[in-house]
Amino acid sequence: MSNSVFSGFTSGSASSSHESATPTLDELTNITVCCEDRWQVYHRLQELDISCQCSSFEPLQVTIKTASEAIQLWSIVKRVSQPQQSLIRDLTVSWQLPCYRANT
Repeated sequence: MSNSVFSGFTSGSASSSHESATPTLDELTNITVCCEDRWQVYHRLQELDISCQCSSFEPLQVTIKTASEAIQLWSIVKRVSQPQQSLIRDLTVSWQLPCYRANT
């Protein structure tokens, strides 16, 4: 599996007088996903109604509009790009975290 999942991004907004090193969510509109499992990512994004395009021999293009969509994309790419043992370990650790409940 590829270690380089996100190959880059393009900004959908016009250049402003001050350029930030890291784009804000409103500026970040298009992310290129490169990995062997791009079709699996593509189909899952389609199920979640997240705008994306995938052509043969081309990277997956994903348009992110909300923070929720960004988190969902991250989660999907993590799931398909990490080894199964790593995912099992992460899940096991999360089950062992203490549960804090607010007093109601």
